[in-house]
Amino acid sequence: MSSSRVRESRVLPKNIDAVWKLLRTGTLNVGRQAQFTFWHAVKSVEVEGTPDAVGSVRTITYKDGTVEHHRILELSDLNTSLSYEIFASNPPAKVMGAVHTITLRPVTHDGTTLVELSAEYAAGDWTAQVVEDAKYKKKEMLEDLYKAVA
Repeated sequence: MSSSRVRESRVLPKNIDAVWKLLRTGTLNVGRQAQFTFWHAVKSVEVEGTPDAVGSVRTITYKDGTVEHHRILELSDLNTSLSYEIFASNPPAKVMGAVHTITLRPVTHDGTTLVELSAEYAAGDWTAQVVEDAKYKKKEMLEDLYKAVA
């Protein structure tokens, strides 16, 4: 079985600097400081280590009781991208061999931002159900990100 990639995108009505600030530090005119708090599925986020550093860990507790541990693998101001892996989950995740990436690109004609959420699943570590679930969650996350910056 080959690897698989899930990719979803959306244009957000804010400039890239504002959206990057929200994703990088978790703040956008609000006092919270942890990525993903804009997503309605998230109950809380705890950060271990320096909040905006490679290697730092976010413990994300979802409203359904799931707890995931995300490790930041890449954080690039130059490329306005953030990559992470989920290295632990309770209950256990169906797939652990994936790298998730959030990438921002400026839309130059109107000052908005194209955001792309992607996940690259290792060969043999995914099913059609996992891919469809990832698409759904990424669409949901993009909708909430849109609402957070609008």
